[in-house]
Amino acid sequence: MTLAACGGSSSTPVTSHQVTVSWAANHEKGVNSTGGGYKVNVAGKPTIDVPYVSGPAAPTSTDLTLTSGSYGVTVIAYALLDAQGGSTGSQSAASQAYVINVP
Repeated sequence: MTLAACGGSSSTPVTSHQVTVSWAANHEKGVNSTGGGYKVNVAGKPTIDVPYVSGPAAPTSTDLTLTSGSYGVTVIAYALLDAQGGSTGSQSAASQAYVINVP
C-alpha cells in the first residue's frame, strides 16, 4: 500500500495520518475462534493485536495512526490451540512485508 506524499520543506510540522491496513482472511478454525486472531507488526511500533471477538471470522483490517515516514508491515495469524489440539498455541509465518509511505 502506498500513499502519495505532498512536497514541503523540512520545517513542515509532523502530522498524524489515519491508515487502514487490511489483509486476506485466514480460514483456519483456530484463527476464527476464541483465542485466535491476527498480529499486525509495523516497523518501529508495538505489535497490534486484532483478536477474534465473535461472528463467523476474525476482523481482517485495523486502523493505524502514523506520522510521516515509511513503515514495513507484516501480518501473522494465530490460534489458541496448536495443530495437535494442545494448548501451546500456534501462529502462521509472517505475511510478505509491505511498505506504507505516509506523507
